[in-house]
Amino acid sequence: MDRTELAWAAGFWDGEGSAWLSHPEGRTTAQPYARINQASPSGTPEVLVRFQRALGFGSLRGPELVEGREPIYRWVVSSRVDVQQLLTALAPWLGAVKRHQLHDVVDVVADPVEWGALPSIERCAWAAGLWDGEGSVCLLKHRSHAGHFVPEASVTQSSADGRPEVLSRIATIACPGYWYGPFSQEGSRLPVYRWKLFRSDEIRGLLGALWPWLSNTKRLQAEAVFATLEAQPKLPRGNPALGSHKTHCLRGHEYATARVRPFRGRGVNTEAPRASHQCLQCVREDARAKRIERKRKSGIRSPARR
Repeated sequence: MDRTELAWAAGFWDGEGSAWLSHPEGRTTAQPYARINQASPSGTPEVLVRFQRALGFGSLRGPELVEGREPIYRWVVSSRVDVQQLLTALAPWLGAVKRHQLHDVVDVVADPVEWGALPSIERCAWAAGLWDGEGSVCLLKHRSHAGHFVPEASVTQSSADGRPEVLSRIATIACPGYWYGPFSQEGSRLPVYRWKLFRSDEIRGLLGALWPWLSNTKRLQAEAVFATLEAQPKLPRGNPALGSHKTHCLRGHEYATARVRPFRGRGVNTEAPRASHQCLQCVREDARAKRIERKRKSGIRSPARR
């Protein structure tokens, strides 16, 4: 078995897989089940076929048709031997939640490998699997420029014990990102957490690390987002009245005329400072105000101007 494909499968299971004990009527013992559901309007999803190929066992079923919804397809195993084999194959990379779920179903313990001890290539393959299950890149409307868009990348997971471990893992792949939650979400019984990226360069960095293992669906999604961003005209950055290119100080003095006499270097200061570092007109006005205040406090009256 290809270890990077198994790492991808473990990430996909962490995002989409579930296992439980069923108690069918007429059966004296519980029956283990493990399953992944995926919706698709165009046949068996690529990710289910890939998951089956990575493990080498399991059945692909579907479509299940429900009015108003896309057809549902499934990868399924329904024997203790197969569920135990699933756990053994994916255990080195599985997050704690899904690993313990499989432990409980087959009553077998399979120890993980410490996340930081895994090879980088396997961590990226696992993260690509999680992204194929739960990740997305989309376009949001620009807050202040109509007709322009900005990117957003996110992964969502529910957890009863604070920030989900799998989201903390993916945050180590490229950059820390931003955390949101916990909050309630329709259809979820547990608090929901979301990890996001907003900057184009950070999103590109993350997707670049995952790209060799990403599904075609997620690649096309990302390519469509960045094609739109690259096609729209560039927006001017910042306020021209502020920053390193400003032309006036906060009091409205023009920097080009704020210096009355030419700069003359003294001692170590041999080069003229950039004009925006200091407004000499403000300096003169502030110095004059201080002189007047000192004289007022000392009781000396300023001579009347003619």
